[in-house]
Amino acid sequence: MCVVNPDLVDEIGHLVGGQCEIMTRIGISWNSWIKIASGLPVRLSLAHRFKARVLASAGSIEGFHQKFPLPGGGLDYVALDDAFLLPGTPAHSEPNALRSGMK
Repeated sequence: MCVVNPDLVDEIGHLVGGQCEIMTRIGISWNSWIKIASGLPVRLSLAHRFKARVLASAGSIEGFHQKFPLPGGGLDYVALDDAFLLPGTPAHSEPNALRSGMK
């Protein structure tokens, strides 16, 4: 599980479009987008697919150019790629002792 960097989500929002367009535009479901936009962990396979689609359009996202500039101009794709995903924890991360007490 991982989390899409919350500092990048606002910049990505315009790529999403509406609920009907999201699958064709960036290859994820509306429910997955809601998780990403809320900062919730998602599966690595989904996150990598999402990242690949976003990076393919990253050159057109002005906010990325501001956050990840190259010294000579342009977008630093390596820095963007490195910053895109953060480690995440499963939603049910309470200690085993708490779960076993609920039985």
